[in-house]
Amino acid sequence: MADQPSTDFESGGETLTASPAFPTIPATKKRKPSKMFVAMQNRNFRLFWNGAFVSNIGNWMQTIAQNWLVLSLSQSPFILGLVNFIGNLPMLLFGLYGGVIADRNSRRNVLLVTQSLMLISILVMAILTFTNLINIWLIVIIVSFVGMVSAFNAPAYQTIMLDLVGKENLMNAIAMNSIQFNLSRVIGPAIAGVIVVIFGVAACFFINALSFGAVLLALFMVQIPAITTTTQKHTVTSEIRETFSFLWSNKPMLGLIASSAAFSIFVFPYLSLLSVFAKDVYRSGADSYGLLMGAVGVGAVIGGLIIARLSELEKRARFVQIGTFIMVLSLVIFSFMPIILASLPFLAIAGGAMVTVQSSVNTIVQTNVPDNMRGRIISVWQLASMGLLPIGSLLGGTAAEFIGAPMTIAVGVLIFGAITLAVFIFIPKTRYL
Repeated sequence: MADQPSTDFESGGETLTASPAFPTIPATKKRKPSKMFVAMQNRNFRLFWNGAFVSNIGNWMQTIAQNWLVLSLSQSPFILGLVNFIGNLPMLLFGLYGGVIADRNSRRNVLLVTQSLMLISILVMAILTFTNLINIWLIVIIVSFVGMVSAFNAPAYQTIMLDLVGKENLMNAIAMNSIQFNLSRVIGPAIAGVIVVIFGVAACFFINALSFGAVLLALFMVQIPAITTTTQKHTVTSEIRETFSFLWSNKPMLGLIASSAAFSIFVFPYLSLLSVFAKDVYRSGADSYGLLMGAVGVGAVIGGLIIARLSELEKRARFVQIGTFIMVLSLVIFSFMPIILASLPFLAIAGGAMVTVQSSVNTIVQTNVPDNMRGRIISVWQLASMGLLPIGSLLGGTAAEFIGAPMTIAVGVLIFGAITLAVFIFIPKTRYL
């Protein structure tokens, strides 16, 4: 016969015995707060998260509308790649200086300036488009300026999260930030596809300009403790040199950054090539382009939730390995899928794998560097993962012009997979990060 549960209760100094006829109900244990959303319990991070979420919805609407506008004006995947190349080139040129600025100054003040400048730039593009004065060269000028501002915005944006939540909850905050970014990837393109069809691309630009107000309001409302910074005794050049010396002595981290560079060059351009898929492969319009981008976003949100739930696990490099394998497989299958509805699940899987890899590498980088170098190290990682996008966009657009978008994506993701595999084989310590 199975053991009966204890039926003794203590009341003051007496012990009461429950009747066997009425079995007792075990005392309910207090539930611990969900670790999946622990960073959201912080008021400052919650404000920042919501502001960034609204702003990123606008940014994704801008991306859809801008790519569609360029493709409509030029009728050339090469020109589309060239515009993206020029727009992302400033990250390659100024990204390291942005890291130094983020380490030397109040990150909130840096973001207030950069976000305001981007708002003004997008508003100018909206007005030019609405008045039918826009052309490829004006687009190039505006996106170049926005790209330059973004080079100083990105390191401050990434590193302010530690200022908001502290080191203990940093990994969860990175995962939650990834969730809002990719949730906006679902919502933004879906809205943009409809708005472009009904109201035109200018409406998306106006909405994006308005959305910058949300993150600016959040930055004014957050309360960040004053951070004491030591007097700078080195030149910007010497600080950048110190950063690369640190990375050269840390081969596993250097290997992961090299993998991120391969992702930036050979894989990430597939997002802009989705417009080519919608137009030339599936013979459809901007609404289908939004659907393809939305599928990527759905998968990315799921991937972010998984990372948030598992944020306390060690050996995060394992996520990089698994995510890379899944990403390569799903994008190769997608590349040769002739039916748009059948392709959506594979894009979603690729989106989840992509955010798993990127969030894991971001966490590894931020938690394995000295605090006084965090902005600079992050700027190097962003230089690899974002700054090389101009090269990737140019290569991707050129390749798509000659061998087609499907083959371009398939070959690119296989090259990325081979490089990442080489990192884990030839730098064994990378497996244990």
